[in-house]
Amino acid sequence: MKRYRSILASVSLLAFGGAMGGSSAAADWMAQANARIEQIRRQDVRVEVLDSQGKPVQDAQIAVRQIRKAFPFGAAIGRAFLNNAKFQEFFKDHFNCAVFENETKWYANERAQGQERYADADAMFAWCQANGIPVRGHCVFWEPEKWQPRWLRPLTGDELRQTVERRLESVVPHFRGKFISWDVNNETLHGDFFKARLGESIWPWMFRRAHELDPDAKLFVNEFNILSVDKDFTEVQTDEYVAHVRWLIGQGAPIHGVGIQGHIWAEDILSKPEVIKERLDKVATLNLPIWISEFDVADDDERSCADKLELVYRTAYSHPAVEGIVMWIVWAGNSWRGPNGGLAHRDWTLNEAGKRYEALMSEWSTQTEGRSDAEGLFAFRGFHGDYEITVTPPEGEAMSQSVRVTASPQAQTVTIRLE
Repeated sequence: MKRYRSILASVSLLAFGGAMGGSSAAADWMAQANARIEQIRRQDVRVEVLDSQGKPVQDAQIAVRQIRKAFPFGAAIGRAFLNNAKFQEFFKDHFNCAVFENETKWYANERAQGQERYADADAMFAWCQANGIPVRGHCVFWEPEKWQPRWLRPLTGDELRQTVERRLESVVPHFRGKFISWDVNNETLHGDFFKARLGESIWPWMFRRAHELDPDAKLFVNEFNILSVDKDFTEVQTDEYVAHVRWLIGQGAPIHGVGIQGHIWAEDILSKPEVIKERLDKVATLNLPIWISEFDVADDDERSCADKLELVYRTAYSHPAVEGIVMWIVWAGNSWRGPNGGLAHRDWTLNEAGKRYEALMSEWSTQTEGRSDAEGLFAFRGFHGDYEITVTPPEGEAMSQSVRVTASPQAQTVTIRLE
């Protein structure tokens, strides 16, 4: 990702203060989130500079530049993405993980029974692979009846069961070793097409069979109205979701992660910023990684969109159970929620949410410099990810070294030996 202009967190704090009438809720919430981010997303690093004889080099100029974040900040792409060079460049500048909008859903892969097509998904994966972008699989099945292929809806009994098996044995092996994860059966709290026809045992069986077909892919449940809902933050859906996942695990389903979609509608989440963390805390009792799998917001007011984006992203990034955030709408040109969805207007100029997103990405990046001390040491604290560290000795040529900064209870030592 590119490193964007630095905008201090205090600017965002003022934005939230205005949105919340200047209450202390924003300050308390943000201070707590920032403290958690400091603890779980950054690492102490010691750069040790030695000469060719292994002796410390004093007063070497050291420049530290983060070139990639370890935390997945992803987005969805669709078939039209392949022919949109501007979208591709924007994606590479802003995201480091992808999911396909529709191209691996059953109705897209098999519009007519027996005629499978993966060409679009294959082309999209090839682009992602060429650009070092890992991909989530979405989704093997989608439980509500309205999202089934039309030809599938009349099937019942053994014919339906055999068709379900063929679907699994086609799509999962096709992408075996390519997708980092799969949403196995999407939105099971809001549909029961397969359960109603084949019995509740079909749900855990889907996970077991998917795991047999691709043991390396992490298998996820995925659901909406969990992070926030329209009616006064009712907790029913969150409780149901946790109970449902526990039931699946109890039935032998190999579940490796929990997807929370995060479509934010008109609810006033800004007046209760603590609720997002409370929801995440509840889902985290499952002791499984959480991904915000389909984030979007599209209020009429751009500033409100920016504030809601920051609330969700800062809270999620500060939560130790959250291991990724995926944005579903990137720009107004592909927004199913109106002109304010995503980060950019149709002409690719940033909207207010886009400016806020770039500010967050800059805030959560590390770039620093300094000089080695008498022991050849230079210390910094950096966000987890990939770095380029350039050392220029008092005499001699500069040299650069690639470094990956990871979480550790002790300071990570990077030794750079000048030849």
